[in-house]
Amino acid sequence: MRHLLIAAASFAIAVAPLAAHSQSAYPTKSIRFVVPVTTGGPSDIVARLLGERLSDSLGKPVIVENRPGASNTIGAAMVAKAEPDGYTLLQAAANMATNPILLTDLPFDTIKDFAPVSLTHLTPYVFVVSSQSPVKSLQELIKYIKDNAGKITYGTTGDGSPQQLATLLFAQTAGGLGKMTEVPYKGSSAAHPDLIANRISFMIDPLAAAGPHIKAGNLRALAVTTPQRNPSFPDIPTATEGGVPGYDFSSWGGVFAPAGTPRAIVQKLNAEIGAALANPDLRKRFTDMGLVAKHSTPEELGKFLQSEMTRWRAVLAKKP
Repeated sequence: MRHLLIAAASFAIAVAPLAAHSQSAYPTKSIRFVVPVTTGGPSDIVARLLGERLSDSLGKPVIVENRPGASNTIGAAMVAKAEPDGYTLLQAAANMATNPILLTDLPFDTIKDFAPVSLTHLTPYVFVVSSQSPVKSLQELIKYIKDNAGKITYGTTGDGSPQQLATLLFAQTAGGLGKMTEVPYKGSSAAHPDLIANRISFMIDPLAAAGPHIKAGNLRALAVTTPQRNPSFPDIPTATEGGVPGYDFSSWGGVFAPAGTPRAIVQKLNAEIGAALANPDLRKRFTDMGLVAKHSTPEELGKFLQSEMTRWRAVLAKKP
């Protein structure tokens, strides 16, 4: 028995430097960056922009791989089950926090099966109505909703979508709005014709998606959903300024690795992502898309994810 223990200890001592070397030498091959949505959306574009920067700084190709479907769970499950070696990463979106609440058959545990790496961005939203609407401010929208109880419609992109969550939060924060009818669309662009034509009463939509229509005068912006005004649209007041104190909503994105990924690799990825997000050219690309570049520590992302899950569980529990 003593000989076995000595042999095991000797093996551990011999292997430890090799493991440490493999982590310090990381990466030694290409990295797969999984995006659980189709090409062209914010998560995809962010992953591709970061992938270019990481390829340069790490010296190995970062290959973006789109694996859409099942509310982002197909791509996320693929990363959760991958080897925890730093060569498979996930560009996650805000439904990372809501899927555990809305879906009963998740093929992974959101907290236990992933290692947080860093936040990448926040996505501000904006209250918008048609330019044909009589509503000119957020306070007027609240009054209009109350005066037209049962007749108000609002656009979303489906169950659990950021648009739906933002509207539920608005109803709960403002209070006393009464019944409103949700009109789901396949995406923001699909909702815009009805919104512009004033066939739906209002929508809380990504600033990046609604921005061109606001600039063209087809949509009227009432308030942004973030605590601060947006630099790209400085004349649009915040919801708090508009009369709904405490209202704060934005979607987000972040990078995750499989649980068990070595701490040294997570830290290296975090530092490289932070350097990329600090680059002025990249930040401008984000701003032009209506996004806010946002870096965090792995611990901050982990705590943020848990707080988002707690927050939306409470909001969805009060859903009419």
